[in-house]
Amino acid sequence: MLIEFSIENFLSFKDLTTLSMVAAKSFKEHPDTHIIETESNLNLLKSAVVYGNNASGKSNLLEAMGFMKQTVLSSFRDALMENSERKFPLEKFALNTKTEKDTSFFEISFIHKETKYRYGFEIDYDKIVAEWLFHTTSKEVYLFKRDQQKIEINKSAFKEGMGKEEDVKENVLFLSLLATLGKETSTNIVDWFKKFNFVNGIHDRGHKRYTIDKLKSDKQFFNWVLHFVKYLEIANLSTTEEDVNEIDLETLRDKEKDEEIINLLTSIQQIQSKQPKRDQLITFHRKYDENNILVDTVPFNFDKQESEGTKKLLYLLGPWYDTLQNGKVLIIDELDSRLHSHLTLRLVDFFHKFNKSKAQLICAIHDISLLNKETFRRDQIWFVEKNQFGASELFSLADFKTDKVRNKSAFDKNYFEGKYGAIPYFDIDEKLNDLLYGKREAEQV
Repeated sequence: MLIEFSIENFLSFKDLTTLSMVAAKSFKEHPDTHIIETESNLNLLKSAVVYGNNASGKSNLLEAMGFMKQTVLSSFRDALMENSERKFPLEKFALNTKTEKDTSFFEISFIHKETKYRYGFEIDYDKIVAEWLFHTTSKEVYLFKRDQQKIEINKSAFKEGMGKEEDVKENVLFLSLLATLGKETSTNIVDWFKKFNFVNGIHDRGHKRYTIDKLKSDKQFFNWVLHFVKYLEIANLSTTEEDVNEIDLETLRDKEKDEEIINLLTSIQQIQSKQPKRDQLITFHRKYDENNILVDTVPFNFDKQESEGTKKLLYLLGPWYDTLQNGKVLIIDELDSRLHSHLTLRLVDFFHKFNKSKAQLICAIHDISLLNKETFRRDQIWFVEKNQFGASELFSLADFKTDKVRNKSAFDKNYFEGKYGAIPYFDIDEKLNDLLYGKREAEQV
């Protein structure tokens, strides 16, 4: 379970920024559905939602989580590449002369197998500058601390790191090295990072294949999806091998005399023949006669004949199911894109009410119809906006004093009126009109 995530000097976040999933003790909303109780008496939130203007930094916050995950999972593997001078795909805050030279900071605290960990690192483009790992039993103690290539090991609490201090390269995380060597604690932590599911709400490329494969292999998931989408009038689902547009060489030889082109197309055909055929999804809709009596079902090519909203929903159900079943953390950018407001609301409600595995959802959305006390607690609602220097700033609705935000406040109305900031706007003035029409009107006079 995620407790907190912090970044500094990454993408549009210049200063130290923290997203917390810790439930505020003073808030009493939705105690039975929105809270995860832990063994350490620390109450965590099942979800967090991030609002903000376009280009405010919402996506960058989620991308920072993805960057940290990928760095942990691939740091050792990528260092084995032939290019020994491999650099991290790091994007520092670009609008300040100081941050160009500073390191970037990433830290995450979480609970895994009833133990609380705090892990983080500072990196530059080509090296690990600092790295640390703490755990908490009765109190927080360090397991290892790294400063450049100097690594200090807690000999009583982290014996798995002893003797490996000299084996790590400057562009490899010590944690990743130990996990690769099969060390228990390090492997457990890396396994926890694998529990992050990332979904881009704009397109389905990253999770479409996962959902289709799971529909083929998991009967329970198949039945769950079929029941989930019955309101879309989908009677059944199936998968079939996707047709590949193979090259008709005989026809080409009749039309094309250039042997080089024919040889090229022949090579392409040979490559195509070796590729495994991909599955595509088929949906079946009921067909009725003139008396509205059911007579048959009609197959639809899912990607070509179903609506964009239907496609997003069904492909999203794969990671949604996996997250809830296995207690993972689901990160979704633009959750509400292509979905009706009521459908987005029902998805979030389902996550809150039918979450038995301590899963968590973090999403960025624009739909303010979800911005209400029936859907989220105050400490679940976050805003991102850019300051006058182009840096993103993250703040919670829970940070506002009670004279501005009460449990009975109309969150959506207040947000729309600008009371919380982080709203999109532009000035509608005469200059816009003049720039649009003024020159043309002047020429006509």
